[in-house]
Amino acid sequence: MPFPFHTLRAIVGGTSAIDLDRLQVADDESAQRFIESYGFDWTSAEDRVEIERFRTRAIQFMEFFLLEGTEAIPTAVRDETDIRALLMLVSRLRPTVESLWACAILRVMHTIAHASSDMSATYGDAIRAQILERFHGHIEVRDGQTWLGDVPIVQFEERSVKSPNSIVMKLLHKPENVAASVFDRIALRFVTADRLGALFVVRYLRTNHVIQFANIKPSRSRNTLVDVERLEALIESGDHTPEALAAEVETWPYPDGRGDRNPFSSDRYRAIQFTGRQRVRIPLPDGEQLGFFFPFEVQILDQASYAASRVGDASHQAYKARQRETCRRRVLGALLD
Repeated sequence: MPFPFHTLRAIVGGTSAIDLDRLQVADDESAQRFIESYGFDWTSAEDRVEIERFRTRAIQFMEFFLLEGTEAIPTAVRDETDIRALLMLVSRLRPTVESLWACAILRVMHTIAHASSDMSATYGDAIRAQILERFHGHIEVRDGQTWLGDVPIVQFEERSVKSPNSIVMKLLHKPENVAASVFDRIALRFVTADRLGALFVVRYLRTNHVIQFANIKPSRSRNTLVDVERLEALIESGDHTPEALAAEVETWPYPDGRGDRNPFSSDRYRAIQFTGRQRVRIPLPDGEQLGFFFPFEVQILDQASYAASRVGDASHQAYKARQRETCRRRVLGALLD
């Protein structure tokens, strides 16, 4: 029996499954076994309906987000509803235009399947309510000024829902390509008057146990706003009023930041960002509770950095354009060449 080197690389070589350009599915029987090991029973009408839903969504996603005017999925591939045929098509020794398009569809189907199998798909409302409740109790408006406890806030924003298409797009550029690697389904943003105010927000969240520092994901923390080590040394050097500290910090160069850098973020995007995890409890019909940790993202910017993030290379629109182009190349692959 020959070694299936293509797919072995996805197990022992660190290659992502969606970066493979060929499978090894020879016939209907091996296709059904492949589908079964994936987690679906081809003999089940219910599972076939779910698979068809993934296929339809994948084609719609590709046509709306990834394809341009001169690109079109061949009709024979687009209309093929038997997933077994697509699996065998991408297993040909020599690729064809049809097999490359089938491969692109399967890549997006795989991503949608993972995006649809996350805990938030079932318990999203309860998860969001429990996480956001911890913050809402500390946010209030007094005399037209927003406050986080005793910290003045210029603006407070929250995103409690990340659209399914945004999740799929995000997963398509992640090597892991599984829904567990999406950490910003729930996201909060604080905008402060100055850079030191951003650290006051972090201090308040920590000292008032709004977040639990032990549940922060270290590799997701990134600070490109305030040099914390320099600030600590300045404070230890003598007495400084908050006003004097704030004025001094404004003159400092921005730090480079640590942790995982989002490849689509502009170097001009300045913020304190971190991912926390909160244990949520979901009541079950039998009276028991389901408890698990769920991630949320916090971004803190000063007013100047927030304004800069709305235009040009640092804007969300530019970020999305860079993300889309990377996803196009990953999904369509040789079709673009």
